[in-house]
Amino acid sequence: MTGIFTLALQATGSLITILLVYVIVRAFRLGDDVRIADETEARALAEEARCGFKPVEIALDRARIGALLRNCDGEVMLIRRHGARFAARLLTSHAGVRLDQGFLTLSTHDPHFGSVTLNLGTDAQVWAASLRRLGTTS
Repeated sequence: MTGIFTLALQATGSLITILLVYVIVRAFRLGDDVRIADETEARALAEEARCGFKPVEIALDRARIGALLRNCDGEVMLIRRHGARFAARLLTSHAGVRLDQGFLTLSTHDPHFGSVTLNLGTDAQVWAASLRRLGTTS
């Protein structure tokens, strides 16, 4: 009888532990598949990243994992998914830009930001050409 009680107690403890881990994962939004819903959200992310950044052109990745935004001063911001959140950097050079059909791969001078490949479809060529205006200095 004591063996059955011990086994039941262990099973209950395991179940409570699993439920606790589930609650923690949900609370921290770990494992969420976050995506940029639309241009409005992309604008909000840009404003959050840099106060006063008002995009006049926006290109969203088809999978909604990133975006390119240009303001009226010609500054270009790259937003990419970083875990369950988004990170943004201003592009200062076209040195890290590579075009492959409808895909645009972008790297920044920040090694912690890494590179991202955006599926922009036919807009990829237009953005790649326009990014040449940024020059090659980093």
